[in-house]
Amino acid sequence: MARLTNPSPYPLHMRLSHLVAVLTVALAAGLVPAAVADPGGPPAPRARAAQAPAPPVPPTPPLVVDRPEARTLIREGQPGRLLLGGTWYFRQDDERVGTPRRFARQRSLQGWQQITVPHNWNAQDTVFNRSSQGWYRRELRLPLGPRKRRILWVARFEGVSHHATVYLNGREIGHHSGGSTPFEADLRGLRRGRNRLVVRASTLRGNTDLTHWRPASFNGFGTGGWWNFGGMSREVYVRPVRRIDVERVGVLPRIRCTRCPARVEARTLVRNTGRKARRVSLQVRLGKEVVATSAGEVGARDSRELVSHFTIRHPKRWRLRRGHMYGLEVTAATDGTEAAYRTAFGVRQIRKLPDGTVLLNGRAMRLHGASVHEDDPVVGAAWRTPQRREALARLQELGATVVRAHYPLHPAMLEALDRRGVLVWSQAAVYQVPEANLLRPQVRRNAVRANTEMVLRDRSHPSIFAWSVANELPELVGSGQATLIAAAAREVRRLDPTRLVAIDRSTRAGGDEGSPAVRALDALGVNEYFGWYGSAVQGLPNTTDADLGPELDHLHASYPGVALFVTEFGAEANRVGPESEKGTFDFQTRWLRDHLAIHRSRPFVNGSIVWALKDFRVHPTWGGGNPAPTPPYNEKGLIEQNGQPKPAFWEMRRLFGAP
Repeated sequence: MARLTNPSPYPLHMRLSHLVAVLTVALAAGLVPAAVADPGGPPAPRARAAQAPAPPVPPTPPLVVDRPEARTLIREGQPGRLLLGGTWYFRQDDERVGTPRRFARQRSLQGWQQITVPHNWNAQDTVFNRSSQGWYRRELRLPLGPRKRRILWVARFEGVSHHATVYLNGREIGHHSGGSTPFEADLRGLRRGRNRLVVRASTLRGNTDLTHWRPASFNGFGTGGWWNFGGMSREVYVRPVRRIDVERVGVLPRIRCTRCPARVEARTLVRNTGRKARRVSLQVRLGKEVVATSAGEVGARDSRELVSHFTIRHPKRWRLRRGHMYGLEVTAATDGTEAAYRTAFGVRQIRKLPDGTVLLNGRAMRLHGASVHEDDPVVGAAWRTPQRREALARLQELGATVVRAHYPLHPAMLEALDRRGVLVWSQAAVYQVPEANLLRPQVRRNAVRANTEMVLRDRSHPSIFAWSVANELPELVGSGQATLIAAAAREVRRLDPTRLVAIDRSTRAGGDEGSPAVRALDALGVNEYFGWYGSAVQGLPNTTDADLGPELDHLHASYPGVALFVTEFGAEANRVGPESEKGTFDFQTRWLRDHLAIHRSRPFVNGSIVWALKDFRVHPTWGGGNPAPTPPYNEKGLIEQNGQPKPAFWEMRRLFGAP
C-alpha cells in the first residue's frame, strides 16, 4: 500500500515541468537508458561522462539601475547599510572564457540574464552537480559627496560560493574563498553616474580544498562534500564611510556565578580611511545609557581594535527557550565625524566540570536537536527569509534546544535562534580534509582562517556555545591534523575565551584510541552511525546498535575531562517497509529511538543532534548505506524534500518533550 503524504508545497505544473526537464537532460546525457523512457524501443548506449547541454542564448535583457534599499535582513551592523537587492544580471561560464573575454568589462548585456540575489545557478539541478563558474553584475549609482569630503563606499558580501573575485568598472578590487563567511571590498574608483559591479563566483574545487573532494564528471573538477551549489548564496550590502568606520564589534560577557554581576568586554575594530593618523573617541551605550568610554589613535589608512569594559550588576540571564537580549551601540568620533555599530548580546554562563559535564547557568545541558543543511528544491542553498522561517518553525515544532550545521549559519538565522533561546554548535567549513593535504602549511592556514572568520563574525551571539574547528578529519590523527587542531584552537581561544572549543569526529568501533591533540580541546563531537555504516577498521565486522554503548564508554575513558556530545546520528528512510529493513521509515524511527536511549543512559553525554532536519542533495551517485537509495538525496532527514515530516520526526518530537 502506498504511503499517503501531504502534497508538495510547490504547484503541480512546476513539479511536472521540472521532472520533464530533469529527465530530458538525463536522457541527453546518457544517465538514463532510452528503454526507461520508451519501453518499446531498443536501449541507447550510455555516454561515458555526463555533459550538460549548452544552455540557450538568452535574449538581451533591458538595462535597469535600481537604487539600493534602505533596509537590512540582519539587525547587527552599521546603521547606514543599504541592501543591494533589486535587479542583478547573471552569465553562466561553463567553458571558463569569461576572464579572457573580459566579462567584467562588458558594457552591453548581451549574453546576460536578469535575476535577483541571493541566487544559485544550479538551484534546481538534480543530475549533474557540476563544478563551474558564473558572473554576476549589478549596475549602480551612489552619491559621492564633495571632492574634499568624498564618501568611500564599502560593499559587504555575506556569502559567495565558493571562490569570489570582485570587479568595479572592470578593475579587480577583491577576492575571497568560502561560501558561508562574509568579506568586504572598498568601492574605490566609483564614478559619478552609472557604475558596474561584477562578481565572478567559482565552484571549481581542487583536492586541496577545505572539504571532502568528490571527483566530478563535468569539467574534471571536484564537487565538494555535498551538492556543489554555486553563486551569490547570500545578500550584498553597501555602506558609506566618511573618514572612520566601525567595522565590527564583538561582545564577550562573563559571569563567575549564576547570581553574580556580569563583566562585559566589547572589542571594537575601528578603521581610519584617511591619509593621516586620527585620535578616535569611543562611546558604548547599553540601551540609552552610556556604560563605557575610551579613546585611542588609529593610524593612517589602518585599523585598530579598541577594548571597552562595563558591568551589569543584576543581569537578566539568557536561557533555553528564553533568549533575553541586551541591545548595544558603539559610536566612534573624530574631527566632527561619527560612525556607529549596533549589535545585541546575552548574558549566560557556560562552564565545564572536571568530569566533562557542561553547565548552562549552573544546570546540566542535556541538549537535543537536529542539524540544518541549506538546500531547497527551488532556491538551492540561496535561502531567503521563507526558507529560514520554515526551518525555524520545524525546529520549534520538534522541540529542539540545539542546532548544528557544517558551516556558519546565516546571521539572520543566528539572530532568530538568539531570540528563541536555542543553542548552536557552530562549525567551521573544514570537512574531511585528508592528512596528505593537512601536511601542507597553506591548507592549514586556510583552515585556521575559516575558523577566524567564523568567530569574528559570530562571537556576540549568545546562542553559540561551542566552536568546532573541523568535521570528520581522518580518524587516525597524523602530524598534519594535530598541528591544525592546535593552531585552530589557539586562534579561537585568543578571539573568544568564553566558549567551548571542539572538533567533530567519525566514531565507529575500533576507531579512536585517544589523541593528545583532541584531549587538549574542551569538547568532542561524536558522529555515530552504529548499525548503519561499517567498522572503522578494515576486516572487522559491521557495527551493530549494541556496539554503541561500549564505544561511548571507551571514548569517555579515552578523553577524560573532555565534554562529549553526539553531533550526528541518523539513518536513511525513503519508503514504507518492515522495521528490520534498512531504508524504511519504520527502521529509521526505531533506530533513532534506540540510539537516543543509549545516549541518555550515559550521563556524560551532554546532548544528541540528529543528522539531519531535512533531506538534501549530495552527489549523483549517493547511496548513503541505503539498499534502495534515491540519489542524489541524502535521506537521513526527519523531513522529506517536499516538506512532509517522516514518522521519525513525530517520534523525536515526543522524546524531545516538545512543548
